[in-house]
Amino acid sequence: MADADRRALHTVDIDGRVVLATTPVEGAPSQLVVLADGRVVVTLRDSNRVAVLEPASAPERKLALLCEARTPSEPIGLFVAPNESTLFVTSGWGRALTAFASDTLEPRYAVPLPREPRAVYVEPSGRRAFVSHAIGDEISIVDLEDPLHSRRSVDLRRHNGENSSRHTGQGFVLTALVGTNPEHVTRLLAPMVSVDQDAGSVSTETYGSRFLAAAPLVAVVDTTSEALLGRNHFVSGQFRETVCTLPRAAALAGERLLLACLGIDAVLELEARARDPMRFERRRYRVPAGPMGVAAEPGRERAVVWSQFAAAVSVLDLRESAKATPAAEIIVSKDLPPGLGAVEARGRILFHATNDPRISGDGRACASCHIDGREDGITWQTPEGRHQTIMLAGRMNEGAPFGWRGETTTLRHHVGRTMKRLAGRGVFGEADSADLDALIAYLKVMPAPVRVEPDETRRALVTRGRELFADPRQGCATCHPGGGTDRAAYDVARSPYRIPFDTPSLRFVGGTAPYFHDGRYATLGDLLRGVDGTMGHTGSLSDEELRALEAYLEDL
Repeated sequence: MADADRRALHTVDIDGRVVLATTPVEGAPSQLVVLADGRVVVTLRDSNRVAVLEPASAPERKLALLCEARTPSEPIGLFVAPNESTLFVTSGWGRALTAFASDTLEPRYAVPLPREPRAVYVEPSGRRAFVSHAIGDEISIVDLEDPLHSRRSVDLRRHNGENSSRHTGQGFVLTALVGTNPEHVTRLLAPMVSVDQDAGSVSTETYGSRFLAAAPLVAVVDTTSEALLGRNHFVSGQFRETVCTLPRAAALAGERLLLACLGIDAVLELEARARDPMRFERRRYRVPAGPMGVAAEPGRERAVVWSQFAAAVSVLDLRESAKATPAAEIIVSKDLPPGLGAVEARGRILFHATNDPRISGDGRACASCHIDGREDGITWQTPEGRHQTIMLAGRMNEGAPFGWRGETTTLRHHVGRTMKRLAGRGVFGEADSADLDALIAYLKVMPAPVRVEPDETRRALVTRGRELFADPRQGCATCHPGGGTDRAAYDVARSPYRIPFDTPSLRFVGGTAPYFHDGRYATLGDLLRGVDGTMGHTGSLSDEELRALEAYLEDL
């Protein structure tokens, strides 16, 4: 089990219901794979490394580190090529797919990807890699036979009527049904969520449509045609309290898809060959808080689930005659993880809680829009017009005011106001107040991305960009001292209504496209070229100087 909270790997005897060993690792493990020879490969998310460990002669002993290698920022997804010669690692913040030699971890190549790549799957032939994204409307396809490793994508937007479409997100999971010919994968399954960010012609009092703004689905991709099967998406408003809108892990058990879901703390058993498996649920298993991993045991009718928030392992009986309850539960640790007290731990559960009527009226959780504590890349229709989601992690300790208009002076007030904007009933009683305090406490400790140090060439570019940022002639630092915020509001949109917007912090701005309050700029370069005279003065900068300024912003 990869325990990110305790920065450790746990060796668990499933039959004996006991933890045999705990191996500390130098980072928060995200995913692990066991190779055919018993070696364990693990991505260490907050130390930007991938490591290979070797089991000892007895399972009660700790694993031994064999080798490790640096990766782009935030390694998360992991897949071993069918012949086990190559390891593939996705880096969320680093936006890359990196290939390593599995025996030495020597890096072979890295492929740039769109935002927040998560799961990776390499087809049995080894010709293509498929990558899901936590943010965005696509699955990336990387041609592994092409010397340049060219990339294309499958458009995952779902039609919701004749003239509108639903965006997709929460693409943490990717698995596949392999066809009878071992060289071909017939269907790729991508559990995710479709999002309606608009209110159409109806004036909205909330964020997005009132009609189930976030709806679950399993996108099915035909890998032969590289096309989405069934683009029309039926969204039901029923059973909101039971739907899986925060999918985090999946495994195939024959032709059944096991899907682990945060928010409802359940594993769903779905028909994997259905056009939309999410609409064909066979049964579900309740599991402890925070299910982040699931694996089906080959040759046996059972599966194992790792619940991160509860530090617990559940064993699921998959036999047709079995009841949909965990057959056993193994507690890995009863201690709170380092750096996370009881209040913050409660806040983390609340942050991921779907269907809490205090938080929203349509089942959305805080994590629905603030994925991994960040943002969803979506510009929502709001009561004040089109506003995009703002990143939270790493920014919550910079002080008031809060909101795009700077309308709230305390974080408590702002969170309560947001709940009402989501059509939630808010918090009123003593117990509600304690939960709100816990939620705010968690917001302040949510982990931010740990970035890779730039190389010498990049450092020189960043240094030049820092000088330009601080230069009064550009005026960037006037409103963003040190890359933060002066906590003031300005009419940067220059609209006829003269609406002031709060100055947001620029911490981690390089990974939060699109830009401006209404998301009108796709890249930082577009922003720097488009706001001359309204947000600083960049019109006189050369292309080289603009690239340097952009590099500095990306490094903040």
